[in-house]
Amino acid sequence: MLVVGAVWLTGTPAAALAVTASELVAQADTVMQADDPSAAQLQRAVALYQHASGIEPGNPRIQVKLADAALDLGDAAGSEALRWYALGEAAAQRAIALDPSDAHAHFLLAANRGKAARRRPIFEVSPRIVAQLEEHLMKALERDPRHPRALHMLGMLLRDTPLILRWTLKGSRHDVTRHLVAATEADPNYAQVRLDLAEHYKNQGLLSEARTQAQAVIDMKQPGRPRRWREQYRPAAEALLESLPPS
Repeated sequence: MLVVGAVWLTGTPAAALAVTASELVAQADTVMQADDPSAAQLQRAVALYQHASGIEPGNPRIQVKLADAALDLGDAAGSEALRWYALGEAAAQRAIALDPSDAHAHFLLAANRGKAARRRPIFEVSPRIVAQLEEHLMKALERDPRHPRALHMLGMLLRDTPLILRWTLKGSRHDVTRHLVAATEADPNYAQVRLDLAEHYKNQGLLSEARTQAQAVIDMKQPGRPRRWREQYRPAAEALLESLPPS
């Protein structure tokens, strides 16, 4: 049984059980390494990272792991998503305060904040939100120019931001292809970005390039998230390929 599970069942404080932050992080890491963990598994990982954070509040690595797990949990939590994105954003902010050089922390702040903004009514969202997201994504890429998720998110942000808000951005739609291609080069097994690049090429009328990227998704041998690739990305790539005219 996980130690944190014993804490929930007995009410005994973690410190009383002499649990170390490293032990809690190791248990949470095991949960996160599962193939597409469930919402219940993700909630367990978040709880473990929170316990570890309480033991070592000055450890930025734990805050980054907490922000990453909260982001995944928000994606899986349905109506509870905003709660977890807020928790993830706060953890990312703490990580940045502790270590401003951490590229992944800047990405996670943007990702949690951005996904929360998509869930809120438009009147609750600041018109400068896209500029804030771009700022943190650019900070992530200044620290790690080959961060695949930051490249992907920045490309999609530049592609999808409505015209009325584009004045707040420094980048433009002309940069979309460059960022998405760079993301595929940084992580060739990143199925979601290849699928988005295929759709982008299709919308640009670049059908040969769209076909190449869709086929690359279908042919992946070691996708980053195998279950999600089987159930979501590969079928979507097959449908996109079938929608293209014969070469």
